[in-house]
Amino acid sequence: MTNETLQLAAERTPTTIVASGDIAVDPERVLALAYAFSDRRGEIFPAVSSRHMTVHSSGPLTADVTEGTRVGPFVMWERCTYDWSEPGRVIATVIDSNVYAWPGSAWEITARTSAGGSHVTMTWTRIFRKRPRGRVMGFAYRHYGKRVFTKYADEIMRNMEAQAGT
Repeated sequence: MTNETLQLAAERTPTTIVASGDIAVDPERVLALAYAFSDRRGEIFPAVSSRHMTVHSSGPLTADVTEGTRVGPFVMWERCTYDWSEPGRVIATVIDSNVYAWPGSAWEITARTSAGGSHVTMTWTRIFRKRPRGRVMGFAYRHYGKRVFTKYADEIMRNMEAQAGT
């Protein structure tokens, strides 16, 4: 294989990062916070800016939402179909993005009962677009993503506990 062929294969191979922990919030509340698309969403998910969030449609078990965040001078965004029809799980499947490729990119959160609350697992599966921004973000995700997203998951869980306590 040529270097170009190897690079193209790497760009189409999903990179998955999993982070989990236990929090003092019941599973139903954890999942409800995962599909709550109010202006306060950034209080739970700091990487989501209400300025860059659009709810295109929302139903009893699904929603079509674009969410974005500023990274330096750029806004990174993804449009996802959120689905919480399966008990214990919310999955956001990317259907459009300026960074992530689709199909193949998604975010998922599961919550199951544990002593004192929930065991929460967050999974980010990403394939990056072949454009410059996607290539840069893909490199960063593959090399630094585990550390960054583990820290981010911890922050989300702390925010969920704080929100549930109010």
